[in-house]
Amino acid sequence: MEAYRPYFSFKGRTNRKPYWLTALALFGVYFVAFFLGVVIPIVGPLLAGILVIGSIWVGAANLVRRLHDRSKGAWWLVPMYLPILVFSLLAVGAQGAGNAEAAAGLNILTLPFSIWAFVELGCLRGTLGPNRFGPDPLNPSQAEVGN
Repeated sequence: MEAYRPYFSFKGRTNRKPYWLTALALFGVYFVAFFLGVVIPIVGPLLAGILVIGSIWVGAANLVRRLHDRSKGAWWLVPMYLPILVFSLLAVGAQGAGNAEAAAGLNILTLPFSIWAFVELGCLRGTLGPNRFGPDPLNPSQAEVGN
């Protein structure tokens, strides 16, 4: 169990490769949760709920550690993801009210924030060397040398 502890921690840094591998694993967990919820009548939704709650924690920790690698605090998730959440909820409301054009327009407004999050978290290299969140995950020996 000790090997999985870093996946639940909000401390430290994560470079791009573990970030993407964790995101891919979470996609698999969501797929399994959906399968359980649909196929197994009584116990499936309960098991799916447990999987989803655990994966939300792991996903949030993964995002925060990735921001730490970019030398940014967890608060950067607010301007990155809050507009996506707000515009998406407004789009669902517009779609429910029968206004497909407004829903499409609101969904388009999420695009710049989605691109920003994708580039910032998934594409850009982390800070070279140690930063206030810990040693460089690509070269942890620099923290010991003091460079």
